[in-house]
Amino acid sequence: MELSKRLFMTASMVERGSIVADVGCDHGYTAIYLVQNGICPRVLAMDVNEGPLAAAREHIREAGLTAYIETRLSDGLSAMRWTEAAAPSGIEPGRKPEAAAPSGAGTCRRPEADTLLMAGIGGRLAARILQDGADKLACMRTVIVQPQSELWLVRQTLMRLGYRITAEDMVKEDGKFYTAIRAQQAACFRTCGEGGAEALKVSEASKTSVASKAPEDSAMPEDLPLTREEWQEAGERWGHPLIEGRHPVLLEYLKDALLKNRAAQEAIRSGAIRTGGISADAIRTGAICVGAEENGSPEELPERSRERLEQLEKEAFLAGRLVGWLEKGRTKW
Repeated sequence: MELSKRLFMTASMVERGSIVADVGCDHGYTAIYLVQNGICPRVLAMDVNEGPLAAAREHIREAGLTAYIETRLSDGLSAMRWTEAAAPSGIEPGRKPEAAAPSGAGTCRRPEADTLLMAGIGGRLAARILQDGADKLACMRTVIVQPQSELWLVRQTLMRLGYRITAEDMVKEDGKFYTAIRAQQAACFRTCGEGGAEALKVSEASKTSVASKAPEDSAMPEDLPLTREEWQEAGERWGHPLIEGRHPVLLEYLKDALLKNRAAQEAIRSGAIRTGGISADAIRTGAICVGAEENGSPEELPERSRERLEQLEKEAFLAGRLVGWLEKGRTKW
């Protein structure tokens, strides 16, 4: 199974030996790739729509992998079940870790999969799925997500749920930019009750990786001309790992974003958006140029337009600083 650049980027973040819940599996190509290449012993391929799921079933059958990939109609993680694993002494059979009894050997509940993978869905939908599945994610190890939009919201949601971003990657395919994010549990394990043994573990190497990327500990490069607050905002918008790694696709993306940002600012100042004198496509692509003498001052704009203009100016400032810094470091790539 040969994947697109976007899907290959996402699949490459899966740790070997993981059991993956592929939410929004579409036609099942990623699930097939993960099993065929010996990365995952088992995958749950889930989608909220029966049409794509039926196509996934057929592709899985053709690949001869029905024993390794199970398809489920599911809204997010709702169809992923809890399983019971052997628990150390001190755990009452059938009880959740947080409800553990003080004595007696038994079982400890955890989800079927240890890794959640979501690729090609909107940022707000991804954030909603994460939030709705918080109880299961609390007992899982890794989240890998490739949102189509609003990456800042996905990053915020992951951090709020106790995950720490450990890696990010970017590709450009067919003229579009795509970002993949990998996050792991900040604590890296769940305990089965107070004083109990670990119900879920990750490697010592993973613990170090997670801790080093916690947002409050993320070290801003010394030569980057941003304040600490600006650095945190840049991380939410564009990803600290991508910035720190001076990712070449990030530089290309920021240059493209700056062109569109400036075009949007000019359109707001000229009143083109309000009067309909210019198309939305022209604004998005940057195919406009408004003379400075035609621009209205911020005081003459409606409140909503002023707020949007201020937001665009702030984004342009951050992006411009990053572009300059990334350009200086190009020889290091």
